[in-house]
Amino acid sequence: MPHKLMVDLLGYAASFAVLTTFLMRTMLPLRLIAILSNVLFLAYGYAADINPVFFLHMALLPINTVRLIAFRGRSPSGSPSRMQLTPNAVSLDGIWLAVDILVPGITSH
Repeated sequence: MPHKLMVDLLGYAASFAVLTTFLMRTMLPLRLIAILSNVLFLAYGYAADINPVFFLHMALLPINTVRLIAFRGRSPSGSPSRMQLTPNAVSLDGIWLAVDILVPGITSH
């Protein structure tokens, strides 16, 4: 199969995975499919040499992974994750994500 066709199929598969996330009604399958779409778009962005797509999904993959871990760490009663905010970071049940590197120019008031 020609390289361009393989890359196009990878892009369509990644796009289909994103579309599928919008059809999910529960959080666990949504996060799992979102992670799959991130991996597919990383491969597509690399193979097609599309840096914005590659770097966007490089940033989204750890976010979706942290959210999945926080969701899976819920109590058996299903109580929601505890979120803590600081001027430069957010924590979901003790898993910290630095937001100042994701959104430059954040200032606290």
